Amino acid sequence: MRITISFNSDQEVMLPIHYNHIVQAFIYNNISDKDYRSFLHTTGYYHEDKQFKLFTFSRLRGKFRLHKEEGKISFSPPVTLVISSPLEPLITDLAETLIKSERIYLGRNVVTISGINVHRELNFGEKIQIKMLSPIVAHTTTFDNGKKTTNYFSPWDDEFDQLINMNLSKKYQIIYDQEPKGKLFVIPGGTQKDRMMSIINYKGFYIKGYSGFYWLVGDPDLMKVAYDCGLGSKNSQGFGCWELI
Repeated sequence: MRITISFNSDQEVMLPIHYNHIVQAFIYNNISDKDYRSFLHTTGYYHEDKQFKLFTFSRLRGKFRLHKEEGKISFSPPVTLVISSPLEPLITDLAETLIKSERIYLGRNVVTISGINVHRELNFGEKIQIKMLSPIVAHTTTFDNGKKTTNYFSPWDDEFDQLINMNLSKKYQIIYDQEPKGKLFVIPGGTQKDRMMSIINYKGFYIKGYSGFYWLVGDPDLMKVAYDCGLGSKNSQGFGCWELI
């Protein structure tokens, strides 16, 4: 299930340039079911040793100005946010809470909800073109003598599709309790690798992802999982959300 939330405010919405954690906190804070909020925030859903929250969200969309010296970004309302999850109760709870709330905070900004649009269900073919609404991330983590090393891969790397499919397979098994039958391949829509790269500071950790346009080729069922949950990893931190072209 997917919704687009439209925000309004009496003044510009001022946020840090790296604001993923603020939007993530906004989502958690507006889940009315406290037990489920706590479960989703601290535990989530597991497949083997991997934890998944099974939701993703876009970058904020709207007119903005960068204030680089201050490390800030200001949005001129209206501002929109896409949130997606296969967990319909999560999206429904969030939407109902926002509609009923008289005072809503996005970071330190007081905002109002001017609209919530529920997206129609999509049917996917075996080849589609997509646009990333938040960067796609593929990575591995290794430990050597207690030292943690994270390696990030681009859609041009041979390891990328393998990591994407391992991630999608685990999400699929959590949702459907069976292994997927097919695979998915991510084909970049251009060659401007450096231009498409984004480095996001999430709570002091730098995450490398890739924006831009891509072709998805393969299993339509995996496309749906990728659409609902996010493509790649770190989805609940604001990565891997995309829309169909």
